[in-house]
Amino acid sequence: MVLRLLTRAEAQRPALPAPADAWWALGDAPVRGAETLVPLIDGRAAMLAMCVAFLKARRRIWLADWGLYVQMRMVRGCDQRAGLDGSKTQYALIEPLRAAGLDRPAIALWESGPLRVVDVLAFAARRGVDVRVLLWGPFDPGGMVHMVNDPALQQRKLIERGVACRLDTSSRSPLHVAQSLHQKCAVVDDDLAFVGGVDLTIQPDGDYDRWDFPAHPLDAPLRGINAPPVGHGWHDVHVMLGGPPSEDVARNFEQRWDGAHANLLQRIFPPYTDFARMRLAGQQESGRRARHAAEEGQPALGADTTFPAPVARVQVVRTIPALTYPFAPRGVHSLVQSYILAIRQARRFIYFENQYLWLEGYQGLDMWRIGWQSPSMKALLGEVADAAERGVSLAFLLPDHPNAGRCYTDDTIAWLRGRAPNAQRAGRLRFFTLAASAPGDAGSAARYRPIYVHAKVAVVDDEWATVGSANLNSRGMSHDAEMNVSVLNAGFARSLRLALWREHLDCMASSADAAFVASPPLPEPLAAPAHQGMLALLRHDEETPRGDDALLAGDAVQGIACLCERADENLRRLCRGELLRGHLLPYLPFGEGASCGVDVDREHGYLDPLQSRIEQRPAPHPGKYI
Repeated sequence: MVLRLLTRAEAQRPALPAPADAWWALGDAPVRGAETLVPLIDGRAAMLAMCVAFLKARRRIWLADWGLYVQMRMVRGCDQRAGLDGSKTQYALIEPLRAAGLDRPAIALWESGPLRVVDVLAFAARRGVDVRVLLWGPFDPGGMVHMVNDPALQQRKLIERGVACRLDTSSRSPLHVAQSLHQKCAVVDDDLAFVGGVDLTIQPDGDYDRWDFPAHPLDAPLRGINAPPVGHGWHDVHVMLGGPPSEDVARNFEQRWDGAHANLLQRIFPPYTDFARMRLAGQQESGRRARHAAEEGQPALGADTTFPAPVARVQVVRTIPALTYPFAPRGVHSLVQSYILAIRQARRFIYFENQYLWLEGYQGLDMWRIGWQSPSMKALLGEVADAAERGVSLAFLLPDHPNAGRCYTDDTIAWLRGRAPNAQRAGRLRFFTLAASAPGDAGSAARYRPIYVHAKVAVVDDEWATVGSANLNSRGMSHDAEMNVSVLNAGFARSLRLALWREHLDCMASSADAAFVASPPLPEPLAAPAHQGMLALLRHDEETPRGDDALLAGDAVQGIACLCERADENLRRLCRGELLRGHLLPYLPFGEGASCGVDVDREHGYLDPLQSRIEQRPAPHPGKYI
């Protein structure tokens, strides 16, 4: 009964076409003009930016995360210490920090301490900053069910250092089904926010350190600085935005913070009674009603094209599951709205990066057709298939071995191919993954590792982009708490796409030894005057492009063809035991490896088994949902 109510609470697939200018979701945050908008690609960039912002804070730091490891070092290596005190190299490191707004005590902490999450937040709390941390507190008896670092322990360590921390235990309600509180967002003072896929955490067994940089080397001691070095790289994307949109990130935090303070009965009965009253009255769900309003031409608040936007027009969109919080008893479905409306606008290409591509709801076993299908996710994938059939080129970047549910990915790919047969025959459906390579021992073949794709990104026709926490699965579009930022700005969308493709093809130099390598070159203006120092700190120096950069900078559809060529070339290199050029490989569903000369395991893909075979040791890979 509860599952039926929850499913009905989702946004259903609309029947009418959207108007030509409908990009924006209704029923949640308005469209606003961002004053600062900077993509932060991979953990090094995101954590560096957040650390600087936290140390600059004067009023508040509100941080919501899926998981947290308070001992994690946010800044590492030459980003924290480039030389001896007074040396030219250390001076060159510190001066940009001063320009970014760090005062003398903050710089002293930077130079002396390990800059762990707890150190940075406690420093701000001692200065009188309102520091609050909201963590997911799932039901996890004995730590056997989920992989989140013990949230009660993290909470205790934060409180001991003067940081307010609450555990959001909303998912323990009997009304919820397999729900995760998955948002990764932060608000600093009154006008700066961070949203994306980067958690400030490391897994309990030392694997999956979220700190990494675009080169994603196989051997990277800094990536395992809190634990034994790990071989698995981690690809992720965050965004820093300033100005009015940060108000919506703050509002979301405040709503969840207040909701987390309620007891179990308070969390269950108000949402349930409101939802039941709505159903008895015959009212339609908020998500479905808003979507139909969009189809009828009703614009979102602030969607007028004359709306002033110093940098870009953006919208904070969310998935809030029904029957979870008193502030949204019917749920919020603006995130799936934004995806569907943008996909409908696509005419040339759509590029996705995501941890999952699942139609079926994961039930803890790698077995297709044992769960449920979210109407929201089915509607989204239906729009993707329709776009492919009308001539849009689609490219997906996925992990070779998602930590769970690889067969869910394979079968969703098969579902898409079946729904878009013409696109499949014409080669408009492409699937990729990432890997790192390094020389083997003397006389042996190269070594390979998968790079875990955790980013949640989409780019449509170099006009619209979204970055956030939402996975392309039934949970992310209906039953998990998620947050994305949708951006309608051609300069931002194109620059983000090019930065990602250049990273994957290794077209631009990137090193952990170069201080403050964070964001790609982007069109101006990118930051309000108050944030110009941060932007100068984060921006890449202009570098000489190499390799396929000129081709990538041209037509995006031709660029996808370039990705295909590099992926196929790298697969041939892998079969010969040679080093890869860049990181790109084809994603191969189970059963398709034999024709390519590789063995694909149904659960583990082909890179982890290859590591085990070449190095004669098992590939450590946690098998839990993250």
